[in-house]
Amino acid sequence: MNVNSLLALGGPVVYILIVLSIYALAVILYKLHIFYGVQFFKDDNLSPSIDLWLTNKQKDAYETINKIDHPETEVISFTMYQLLKHKRLTDKVEGNIREEITRLADERVNYYSSKLDNLQVIATIAPLLGLLGTVFGMIEAFQQMEAAGKSVDPSILSGGIWEALLTTAAGLSVAIPIVVFESYFRSLIEKFKNNVENAVTKILTAHIN
Repeated sequence: MNVNSLLALGGPVVYILIVLSIYALAVILYKLHIFYGVQFFKDDNLSPSIDLWLTNKQKDAYETINKIDHPETEVISFTMYQLLKHKRLTDKVEGNIREEITRLADERVNYYSSKLDNLQVIATIAPLLGLLGTVFGMIEAFQQMEAAGKSVDPSILSGGIWEALLTTAAGLSVAIPIVVFESYFRSLIEKFKNNVENAVTKILTAHIN
C-alpha cells in the first residue's frame, strides 16, 4: 500500500498524524543536534578531578575539570570556583553558593529538557487519534452493512474493518518511535542530574570538612 492509498483510506486523521510525525521528527533531530554538540554522549570522566579535590589539590582539580568537554563540568567547575574564591564559608555564603549551584543546574536541565514534553504529548495523542479514525471507519462499515440489508457481503464488512484499523496502525507507528527517543533523552538528562548532584555533594562535603 502506498502513501496515497493510506491517505485516501485514513482520511483527515492520517493527515493529522503525518503533521505530528513531521514535527516530532524535527524535535528529535534538534535534540540529537543539541546533545551531540555539547558532547552529551561522551563519558564524563569526572573522577580524576573529583579525586584531586578530595585529596586537597583544589587548584589542580579546578584546572583539570576545565579541560573536560562535557555538560556536567559547567556546574562542577562553577562549584569549585566559588569554593576557591571563598576560603572560609559562613552559613550565609554557603547558602548563597548552594542556591547559585541549584539555579545553574536547574537552568541546564530545563534547557536540555525543552520540547520533550511536546514529544510526550504527541506520543500520547497519536494512538488516540488512530483509534478515533478506527471508530469512524467501523461506523462507516456498519452503516454499509445496514444499507445492504439481508444481502450483506461479508467481504464488505471485513474490508471496511481492515481499512478502519489502518489508522490505529498509523497512530502506533507514530507513537512508538517517539516514546523510544523521549525515554532515551530523559534517561540522559536524569544521568546528568545524578552525576552533577553526586559530584557537587562530594566537593561541598570535602570543603566543609
